[in-house]
Amino acid sequence: MNRPALPDANTVRAAMDTVLADAAAHGRRPTLTAVERRLGLAHATFYRHYGDLITRYFQPRIPRPAAAVGDSTAEADETAALTVRRLRQENTELRRTVEVYAEMIRQLAIENDALRQPSAVVRSLPLQGNA
Repeated sequence: MNRPALPDANTVRAAMDTVLADAAAHGRRPTLTAVERRLGLAHATFYRHYGDLITRYFQPRIPRPAAAVGDSTAEADETAALTVRRLRQENTELRRTVEVYAEMIRQLAIENDALRQPSAVVRSLPLQGNA
């Protein structure tokens, strides 16, 4: 059984460079899978024969993910401070609302108790027809 010859190191480097350039041009991260497909090799075969090129040549050239725009420490601190200030204000408003509702419940409880007490003012009413 004849196996196809493996590409030499220069061919592999050229494929890696092409994948790196394509990924940069399209705003994607370069992957080993793209290199393997370009060379027509299975992952295990590629990794077994070209592991040193992967670790020493390809991986160091992969750009690190860029920080999000405006993700500086000063802006993050300012955003956090604004969030804390907003949450404290909301907390204060909610406490006031709870106090108002607690007072309303207290007043309703007093009124309810007064309505349930037998009234000394109410006397028996004369029946209509006996007058």
